[in-house]
Order: sequence, then C-alpha cells, then structure tokens
Amino acid sequence: MGTNYFLFTRSKRLAHTHFASETEWGVTDEEYEITEEPYLGYKVHLNKCSAGWRPLFQCHSAFDSFSKLEGFFEKYKRYLTILDEYGERFARTEYKDIIISHSKREPRPMKWAYSEDEFFPSGGKYVHITDCNPEEAEIWTPLNHLEYAQKEKDAVRRFRVEDSIRHDSGEFYSHSDEEYAIDWSKGDFR
Repeated sequence: MGTNYFLFTRSKRLAHTHFASETEWGVTDEEYEITEEPYLGYKVHLNKCSAGWRPLFQCHSAFDSFSKLEGFFEKYKRYLTILDEYGERFARTEYKDIIISHSKREPRPMKWAYSEDEFFPSGGKYVHITDCNPEEAEIWTPLNHLEYAQKEKDAVRRFRVEDSIRHDSGEFYSHSDEEYAIDWSKGDFR
C-alpha cells in the first residue's frame, strides 16, 4: 500500500499543451485523466510513496526530474493543485517536505531469501527480502527501484528459482533523480 499524488488542473489548454499531443486529428497520447473530483478537470499522476521504498515518480513530457517539476509548478502555479488519492490538498512546500522526508527515512539492512508457497505460480518458490544485520545486508531501505530490479534478478539466479520474478521491472524504471533520492518510471502505475 502507498499514497498516490496528482497534479490537478481545470485548464484544458495546460493539460493538452503539456500532457498530450494535439494533431489535426485530435488529442492523442494523453498523460492525464479527466475527473470530476474535486471539480471537473484534468488529473496527472505524479508519484507514489510506499513504505520501504523511495518515492516513485512517473515521467511526463513536461518533466522528468524533481527540479523540472518544481519549475513547472512555479510557472503554472495559478492553474495547479496538488492532491493525494484521498482528495487532500497540499501546498507545494508541504508536498516537497513529504517527498524529501519519505526519501530520507532511516536506512534498514535487508538481504535476499527465498520461500516456498504451493500457491505461487512458479512451482512454489519465490525470492523476497528480509531483515538482517548490517554485515549481511545486500540492499537497504528505502529501496531504490532500479537497484531492486537488478538485485532481484541476481537473487533469482543465485537461488535457482528462475521463474519467480513476478514482474520484469527492469525496463519499466527510467532513472534515479540526480538531486533527490527518488526514482522515475517510464509508464503509468498506481
């Protein structure tokens, strides 16, 4: 479980200009949803904060780093509202504080293990991470999505449970942010 955050705008022009492509045949490649909450408008998925993970942001044509997102906020602030999935509104500074504090949580050492479960699709075996002491650590929380995807593949080979990766996320994640401990995805998620 985690919390998703969104940009909300009532400006059709802003949504179409920065989060879609307008052609002579109409609007395509929309990176927004039309919504009625809190008003009729456009909702753009920003990120998700989940326990144990670094904040994961969705790349958009308008921004692919937190500093570019901040610049976008500043330029279009009169048209934008930041909301979470429960409809709570956040000031820009409040939202930034949430993201930064989530990314700077106390690191916890973790190591790879495997378990068996007869209901798991790949014959019962699967890899996962578990708490450990710092000397045994193979990965630390808050988890970096890119690092996790690679180390999960390594653990699968090491434990010989080749079919246990639930999703191949290696191509889904785009990059880690240069300035902040946050990650970026290439596509939509929630």
